[in-house]
Amino acid sequence: MLEIPLAGRPAPAEESLGDVAYRVIADRLITLEIRPNQSINETQLSAEMQMGRTPIREALRHLEGDGLVVSYPRKGTYAAAVDYADLDEIGLIRQALEPMAAGLAARTVRGEAAQTFHKYLGIIGSLDPGAVDQSDLMRLDLAIHQLIYRTAGNRRLEETLVRHANLWTRILGLSLERHPLILEQLNDLGMVVSAILDKDEERASDAMAGHLARLSRFIRSM
Repeated sequence: MLEIPLAGRPAPAEESLGDVAYRVIADRLITLEIRPNQSINETQLSAEMQMGRTPIREALRHLEGDGLVVSYPRKGTYAAAVDYADLDEIGLIRQALEPMAAGLAARTVRGEAAQTFHKYLGIIGSLDPGAVDQSDLMRLDLAIHQLIYRTAGNRRLEETLVRHANLWTRILGLSLERHPLILEQLNDLGMVVSAILDKDEERASDAMAGHLARLSRFIRSM
């Protein structure tokens, strides 16, 4: 496994058991280890994560709010379905907001964020197409996007984009099962990161807009 965070959302400075459960379950949902429409067994998750059912239930409530699971009275909790019809609505939000986030990140990047961007560029450059796991590549893609959102320095913008990027990635994951493109996607995203590190706001914004437009065309072609 690559040295990258779980998919979902960044870990808070002080994690509760509910936070840990959220991140583990979200990662499985986003990378499709838990398939769309699959039943989610609280008892099984509790045993696997060696924690009580209360933090599992807390995590599932948050995941339902994020659109990743659905609960039905007397039936239980299930991974949310993936609807390709959502692609256009999610894409409009990302295409409107992410170029702005990339530009803001280029304006403010420094310190630990810059170091992490350099680290991710190094990982992209060293990837072995024949050896890397696709789930890890999806996690890397999300980690880079999340770092861009966080570096932009607008909490509400970050929350909105994290949620929609997670939903988008589930759709992307199903597309990649039929026609892998993830390495090309990451190299494309690397151009955004390079512009951010160069503190070139306009180039970072334009590179992100182009990256999302090409990715949207790829998913629609499936």
